[in-house]
Amino acid sequence: MPSSTTSDLRLIEHGFPCHQVGAETRRERGASSALPPLYFLHVWWARRPLTPSRAAILASFAPAGTDVEKFVRELGIEKRIVEIGGNPWVLTGKLLEHLETDSVGNEVLRVAATVDREFEKEQVRRKECLDVIARLREAGGSFQEDPLLRRWESECQPFTARPSLHRLLPVHRIMADPDHVNQRIEFAKRADVEEILGAPIRWDAPDLYGYTRGYSRHPLPETKPMVVLDPTSGGGSIPFEALRCGHQVIANELNPVATVILHATLDYPARYGPELVKDIQHWGQKLIRNMEPNMEGLAPFSALPESERVILRDQCRKCPEILPQFDVPEYDHTGLLHVRTVTCPNCGGHAPLFNTCWLSKESGDQWGVRIVLATQKTVSFETYRCHKGRGPNGEDPEPGTVSRGTGQCVHCKQAIDGDEIKAQARGESSNGKWWDSLYAIAAVRFEPVLDKNGKPVHYSTGERKGEIKTRRVRFFRQPNHHDLAALVEAEERLAAKWGEWDGKGLIPTERVPEGNDMRPINYGMPRWCDMFTPRQLLGHITLLDELIKLKPEILRGPRNFFSVKVFRMDLEADFKRLFGVVFWC
Repeated sequence: MPSSTTSDLRLIEHGFPCHQVGAETRRERGASSALPPLYFLHVWWARRPLTPSRAAILASFAPAGTDVEKFVRELGIEKRIVEIGGNPWVLTGKLLEHLETDSVGNEVLRVAATVDREFEKEQVRRKECLDVIARLREAGGSFQEDPLLRRWESECQPFTARPSLHRLLPVHRIMADPDHVNQRIEFAKRADVEEILGAPIRWDAPDLYGYTRGYSRHPLPETKPMVVLDPTSGGGSIPFEALRCGHQVIANELNPVATVILHATLDYPARYGPELVKDIQHWGQKLIRNMEPNMEGLAPFSALPESERVILRDQCRKCPEILPQFDVPEYDHTGLLHVRTVTCPNCGGHAPLFNTCWLSKESGDQWGVRIVLATQKTVSFETYRCHKGRGPNGEDPEPGTVSRGTGQCVHCKQAIDGDEIKAQARGESSNGKWWDSLYAIAAVRFEPVLDKNGKPVHYSTGERKGEIKTRRVRFFRQPNHHDLAALVEAEERLAAKWGEWDGKGLIPTERVPEGNDMRPINYGMPRWCDMFTPRQLLGHITLLDELIKLKPEILRGPRNFFSVKVFRMDLEADFKRLFGVVFWC
């Protein structure tokens, strides 16, 4: 007779829908602008996606044979549809704003004027899709019987009836198919498809997933809460999803950084509730105000580069009146990129050590950097946009100037031995010590979202009603004199404060422990503080110093964690019942 441990199979052991969970996981990790909010709490290199974390928890409790479609929908992988003449219509965007609940609690779509206009757009979209399919079929070959095209065609059949105004259409929730959507995305990227159509296929929302990201849907609370133990919690994705499902959690973590992340993600919100948000905003804004004077003049700055202005002017050619709103000097600088630079032992020239000259390989956002030889064997840098992996003059950004620890001088083309590079890193070479060269600055500007006629699209509802919709555009620019002067100024300010801060124990001057990875020590970084540029270290320690100064005021203030804890003490039992977070740190 089989034992209960072998016969009591769980869904995670038998029948788990790997293809759909994997597809949604890929989607969750694929767009940095739509990552779950807790990703932005703190960088954690091993943070697990929320979708498979929830799936692992639910599938561990669910028995084998569980309705897979219902399980996938519980992960947030579901879409809403209405049927018109037996033809399904996926509800997305503005249509979701018109959902109502009828007298018996069923979800319905009221056919208002807006819905009627969206219906017309859907009819046009389906016709355009059928035209694309027909052009691909005419090309013959594998397109004739392609299963993806057959399914796409069936989903784009035109409606034969039109819903009357004010009618209530029953809404059905069905399992979505992210795996199929990912196949469509890959199909659109095929070179033969683009060659036939003359341009890539542009999927709009109904053609894509038909629902927001799975993690954004709050799961139904379990009627029978269990205890979930996570012995290596890390960034906290598994305990976070376990709490959302209504289970109790015991989370263990040894890394102090991860422990802080766990407390901030799970423990503090459960213990203090929404009041914690106001505390953090209040004191965080005050901390920034106190810190800003100390960092004044050290931020990169330049007017919007002319190359970006040309693109912006071209985009706004049909609505030039809005150009001044976007052609502004203020834009966000998101990162300063440095490269280690050594002195060539053969010719004495400056030799930057790039493992590649790529700045970004993302499709539609490709950038590279070129090394420009200057007088007296120095170098400067220029950034450029790429198209299909090549720069404007046919440059290939792939090759770098260092490989497997051996460098190559950009002036004399001679090899620079790895031992010489390490010696310069440690300051033990007769050729001097290596240094960090600022070679590019990552930045973001904004541009208007335009309709098919080139006119700006406005928000129709919400707090921003009437405002122009915008999108972020990342670009890279080369450093200017202000940027380089700011780095020198930061180094001087750090040197002036070093004695005071070191006396307070704020600078991490402890030595990096010797162990399996000796690269920091081998490359001239024996102390933790050596891993930062002067500007980075100045910013970190300034923030820490100002926070320490602010700490007594925080503890005395009318809004602090302790007052919130007392205020919510009567709810402590409810929090424990609902969240049940325990840490072994």
